[in-house]
Amino acid sequence: MKKNTCFVMLAALMMAGCSNEIDEQVMDSRRVPLQINGDINMLMTRAADDHWDEKDAIGVYMVSAENSIVGDVSNYRYVVIDKNNGNFSPDGETNTAYFPESDDVVNVVAYYPQGNVVENKLSLDLANQDEQPRIDLMSAKAEGASKSTPIINLGFKHRLTKLFFEIEGDVNTDGIYAAIGNQYTDIQYDILNDKLLIADGSEKKDIVMKYWNLSNYRFTEAIVLPNEENNSAEDRKLTFQLNEKIFNATISNSTTFEAGKKYTYKVKFETTPSGNINVSITGVSIKNWDDGDISDDNIIVPGTLKFDRLYLASGFTDWGRPYEMMKSTDGKTFTWTGNVKDDNQEMKFALLQQSIIGDVQLMPNMNGTTNKEVELNVEMNAYPVIYYDNESIKRDNKWVIKEKGTYTVTVNVETMKVEVKKLDVVYLVGSVLSVEEGENQNNGYDLKRAPYFTKIDNNKYELIINLHEGDFKILSKIEYTNTNDDYYAPEANTPFVTGSNMNVDCRQENGKDYKWQVTEAQTGTYKLTLNTSELENVTLTAEKL
Repeated sequence: MKKNTCFVMLAALMMAGCSNEIDEQVMDSRRVPLQINGDINMLMTRAADDHWDEKDAIGVYMVSAENSIVGDVSNYRYVVIDKNNGNFSPDGETNTAYFPESDDVVNVVAYYPQGNVVENKLSLDLANQDEQPRIDLMSAKAEGASKSTPIINLGFKHRLTKLFFEIEGDVNTDGIYAAIGNQYTDIQYDILNDKLLIADGSEKKDIVMKYWNLSNYRFTEAIVLPNEENNSAEDRKLTFQLNEKIFNATISNSTTFEAGKKYTYKVKFETTPSGNINVSITGVSIKNWDDGDISDDNIIVPGTLKFDRLYLASGFTDWGRPYEMMKSTDGKTFTWTGNVKDDNQEMKFALLQQSIIGDVQLMPNMNGTTNKEVELNVEMNAYPVIYYDNESIKRDNKWVIKEKGTYTVTVNVETMKVEVKKLDVVYLVGSVLSVEEGENQNNGYDLKRAPYFTKIDNNKYELIINLHEGDFKILSKIEYTNTNDDYYAPEANTPFVTGSNMNVDCRQENGKDYKWQVTEAQTGTYKLTLNTSELENVTLTAEKL
């Protein structure tokens, strides 16, 4: 009997043990772990890689529809197990997230890079660009997950802005310092509310960009805070320092940095014949960060940079060596004033003192080779365009000035507008003009560079000029003809006098090429005034300054 009792008790204990194992198996079957596939186009986000890194980790939250944390799944650390497919697994048993046993539907929120959080907020320091993956903030959310559908796909999106400066030219840029100013660097990411915050007490400062030289593909880049709430777009100064020389430009406040966008600029360093360095900064091409790099065939969106220099390339200056235009004190406009001595003259604008295929230039059309006739006193659109002229791509169009004369050409690089005005002037020619050496040699009769009298009031024209020993006459038009009304000259070769009116005739026929004569003792700087208000009594007055 005792044996039977013992057997019964042993059987009961064995039954109880089996029951516990069954209960644990049932319990385990109810605990379904979260499984994550993380998808993102990583092209250029780590400078060279196009995939997740094996050490990459994301922070995972499980939340209800009301955004409250479910099952204490808060900042669980999941790491990459397949960098090619973006599969993640928990970093240890304590980081395994399980769905509710009730099969309730939840949302899964994740962010990268996983780190320490305080009150579900992640802090980032954008001042340190050396390890960009540590500040390459991305986020993702999957809705409607449950233990019935435990495998979720997370599509990560960049939350900050990438600035990317491609470096071109024949100058060695190793050791370059590149920075962008006016940036908040101490920021926070509110994970559950998916918001970017500026840390209390944070002030704007310069961000030093990271420089890369990858098999002669050179660039600098920075990850910055987008212009959203509490961070309005302002003028942002760019600084490039190379070999103790500093080059500055400004990204205008008209450019708003958007989250998840990559802004690609080109910076070209070129050595001039004199050994100096010219720098041009052009841009900007804007695409979604995840769309990858920008090809040369993209048109550059205008109105984003205030240029440091601008050059006029034209048939009336020099195509091979464009003419540097005068920059206004506020940096918004560039101006050229001079003579166009032939009809149907073309022009465009270069950012370097050259006109070479592959450079960015300002043209009237974004594509093709169709020229645009200049409309006087009208603001015309200008577009930064990459100059091409080959069989596959032709992109080289220009403005055309139809008639000879003297013009002022103004380019507003803030509004990207070009305006051309024709001036009412007369021209001085003669041997009294200074003669320079070499390529600037001037015999005094070069109409392309003839000095001109500007109309000031009631048919009065004024010119301040340095006269050398020699002679001169005045042209009413920028051309040489044999008609009487095209010249202002004396009735005969006449001594040049100051302080009183010199009579002027309008004749040039039968070899009567008369001029005023300036002696060596009279050389100096003069203000000349031509009065044509009475055609029968035209006078020229000279005042020595």
